[in-house]
Amino acid sequence: MGSARGASTVVGVLLLVGIVVIVGGVVALGALTFLDGTGTPQATANFDYEETPVGIRMTPSAISTTVTVQLNGRDVATFGPNSAGQSVLLPTAPGDRITVVSRDREQSVLVQRTVDDRSEVGDFIAYYRFDSGSGDTLVDRSGNDNNGTLKNSDVGDSGPSWNSDSLTFDGQGDYVEINNLNTPVSNVSEFTIAIAYRTESGTEKQELVEHISESDNWGSELKPCSSECSESEYKPVFFVDEAGGSQTGQIFANKQTENERHVLVGTYDRSAGETTVYVDGESEATGSFNSEINMGDFYIGRDAEGSSDFLDGEIFEIRLYYTAFDGEEVQVVTKAME
Repeated sequence: MGSARGASTVVGVLLLVGIVVIVGGVVALGALTFLDGTGTPQATANFDYEETPVGIRMTPSAISTTVTVQLNGRDVATFGPNSAGQSVLLPTAPGDRITVVSRDREQSVLVQRTVDDRSEVGDFIAYYRFDSGSGDTLVDRSGNDNNGTLKNSDVGDSGPSWNSDSLTFDGQGDYVEINNLNTPVSNVSEFTIAIAYRTESGTEKQELVEHISESDNWGSELKPCSSECSESEYKPVFFVDEAGGSQTGQIFANKQTENERHVLVGTYDRSAGETTVYVDGESEATGSFNSEINMGDFYIGRDAEGSSDFLDGEIFEIRLYYTAFDGEEVQVVTKAME
């Protein structure tokens, strides 16, 4: 009897140990499952995209973490988990890269896309980045084939010289000619031109861009401002006027200093009968004009009527749109071109 009780006790202990092991295993498995379920959730960010004359407007529809929106590697906006419904306007052009990166420790790339569809870019007539690096052709990157040719008014001169991100004009005959700038439109009732440039001299009149036809004359230039400026200063000008007119359509921005990079934006809106010039995103002056505008032949770095007023400096980027921009849109484009 004693032996039987001893055996039963041993069996009972073994059974108890087995139960504990099984229960422990179940608890352990349950713990692993629970921990897996409570790990750091993956960050998510979903956006809606809307076409605008400037480019794409991005609006988060669902967002779980703080993220940074980048355009071509440059931070342009930050959104947090409570930012659904807010938006950012991106002045997208063909080949631009849009990236959304989480700002947590993981720095996850949540969105990455290249803009290559016509529906994802602004209302471009022409877009020049001045980064080809060689050759005598200035490529229009808008997809409208409004390419330009590098020239010099002196026979034998090779024209403007390429840098890594700009084109240098020597002030002695260098210019770019674009014949028949009329794609996708030839006549407009509004437009915006934006130019990133630097001049080495403020003492001579210099053309940034100019168009002239039988009916109208428009463009942007740099002018010495005599007694109110020092020798190293000048005034940027935007004008939209009748061909052969008295240039009463000129509007002057505040004086600037040579050898500094600036972004000049000029807008024309026939419905408002108004022209506006901006420098580095700030509205500087307004004027009046009311007529349809022709695109046609277009010159960069030279007077359109003859071989004079050559630019002495650099141009980094030019954007020409067939839509008039408001102040917010001008600031967005300016920031992208700085």
